[in-house]
Amino acid sequence: MHPFRIAPRCLLLRAGVCALVLAGAGGGQLLAQDVGPNPLRLSVITGGLAPRSAFIVDARGSGHTRLGPGPAFGLDVQYEALGDHALFASATFAFGTLHHGTNLGVSVRGATSDAVLYAATAGIVLNPFDGALRPIVRLGGGLKGYSFDTEGAEGFITPTGDVGLGFRAGSGAVELGAEIRYLPSVFDQAKLPTRGIVAQDQRQTDLVFGITVTVRP
Repeated sequence: MHPFRIAPRCLLLRAGVCALVLAGAGGGQLLAQDVGPNPLRLSVITGGLAPRSAFIVDARGSGHTRLGPGPAFGLDVQYEALGDHALFASATFAFGTLHHGTNLGVSVRGATSDAVLYAATAGIVLNPFDGALRPIVRLGGGLKGYSFDTEGAEGFITPTGDVGLGFRAGSGAVELGAEIRYLPSVFDQAKLPTRGIVAQDQRQTDLVFGITVTVRP
């Protein structure tokens, strides 16, 4: 594995674990503490990436080139500018494995290589119900990119949607939550070294599952 991939994974994993440990240690008191109507929320997100589409589909059905699942981390800033509803800006990073299919170029070595997915999105988070456990709906969009270690591959950035469903618990200085986010986009197959196909835009669906620890500064 390339060394510049290892360092970000370790640092982000430690940050996510530390955030969850701190929340577990002090979250019981803070969840019940009323901190007033502070409209700003800062969230740390740790979870996983689950790609649902292949970059290159093998006609025989056995040799797809696709991104495998991996850990995901992110930061989310929300501002309650619309009552209980909030505007958000989010940055997401996920580390996966590119599985080499039959239509990759002959110069590509090995069965897999490292890949990174990253996204910057913004929009609105709807919080339609009050209570200790509240469902939330995320509606937004932005940009999503891929970076590859594969020989001959190029990075790629494309518009994406950001639609999510989840819940939030607590009303104090610390809130805990969970969410699943849907990031639809297209992928330009010409960014990979291909053979035997005419490169085209391929629909790409990525799901991100996350546990969130939110603080009101």
